[in-house]
Amino acid sequence: MRIIALILMFWSAAAAASDFYANPELQRQMPGAFALQPEARDFLAPAFRQTLQHGDALVAAIRKDAQLEKAIAQLASLSIGEQIPYLKRLFALETAVMGIAPPKLLIDNHSYPGRTAYFDFDPENPSTGTVYLNPGKLAERDKYDALAFLIHETRHSYQFQRAFSGDVAARDTIAAGYADAFRAQKSLKGFSFSDFLTLVNEYEAFQFGNYVLGSLTDWQLEMPDMGTFASQFDTDGKLKIDLIRMAAEESDSSLLERYNQLAKEQYELRKRER
Repeated sequence: MRIIALILMFWSAAAAASDFYANPELQRQMPGAFALQPEARDFLAPAFRQTLQHGDALVAAIRKDAQLEKAIAQLASLSIGEQIPYLKRLFALETAVMGIAPPKLLIDNHSYPGRTAYFDFDPENPSTGTVYLNPGKLAERDKYDALAFLIHETRHSYQFQRAFSGDVAARDTIAAGYADAFRAQKSLKGFSFSDFLTLVNEYEAFQFGNYVLGSLTDWQLEMPDMGTFASQFDTDGKLKIDLIRMAAEESDSSLLERYNQLAKEQYELRKRER
C-alpha cells in the first residue's frame, strides 16, 4: 500500500508539473504564437517598447483624472458594485490612449457565466471583440483583480484589432505575432499554464496590465495570478523573468528550457498556495 501511495504521489506531482511548465511539443505546432520560440524572438523587444509607451500614457491619463486615481488608491475599501463606474471610466481612458474603436463591454453575471473575465473574438470574422467581466466572481477575489482583468482584456482588443485590421500583407512583426497567437488560442489543445500564458498576446497583455498597476502603486502590488513571471515585475519595476535579455544571450539551452528552469519559483509558490 505504501508503494502504491508513493506511486500515486509521484504521478500527481508529475501531472501538476506538466500542467504548469512550457511544452515544446505543443508550442512547435504554431511557433510564431509563443514568446518562448525562436520564431517569436523579433516580436519581444518592439512589443515591450510599445507596452511601456502605452502603459506610461495610460498611467499619465489616470493621474490627470483625480477621482479615478483616488478610487484606484482606495480600491481595497470599495465593493465590486462601487468599482464598476470607475472600471467603465478606466475602460474609456484605455481605449482612447491605445487609439482603438472600443470593444463591446459586458459587466454582468450571465453573459459568460463560467468565466471571471474574458475577451471574446473570432479571427474568421474580425471585429473589436467583446470584453467581459463577471462581478459575482470578481467579488470573491482580491480587490485589484477587477481592475487588472479589465486592463488585460481591453488590451486584447487592441492586439486583435492590430492583428486583423487592414491589409494582411502589411502586418508588421508585432501584428503577425498577435494574429498567430489568437489563431493558436482557437485551434490548439492541451495548453499548460505556461504554454497559454506565453502565447504572445497573453504574455503582452499581462505584462501591460502589470506594468500599469505597478506604476500606479510604486511596484508594491503583488498579483501572482496575473500571468507568468515573464509578465510580472519585481519591487524595482524589473521583469521577474526577462525573456528579451535571455533571448539575446548565448546559450546551449533553448529559451523555453531556460524559462522552465526559472519558472520553478512560481511553480513552487503556486503549489504552496493551493
